[in-house]
Amino acid sequence: MSTYPIPAREGHWWAKLKLADNPDDNSVNWEVVQVFDNNGEGDETFMVSVPGIERGQLLDAFVWGPPVHRPENLR
Repeated sequence: MSTYPIPAREGHWWAKLKLADNPDDNSVNWEVVQVFDNNGEGDETFMVSVPGIERGQLLDAFVWGPPVHRPENLR
């Protein structure tokens, strides 16, 4: 999977965490993460929720893949 631009909206994306506060949390494989509106400014406008990691992460802490699209019958 090639890298994609940093997301500019909320949603679910494929990503690899590379700059976690705890290096043991860094991703080896691609995983689905959630980008959410943090009501912040600048680098903290959006944050990323990663399953199994307690705190939100900054967008630039990831290698980004494509968005995860929901099937039409689940919208």
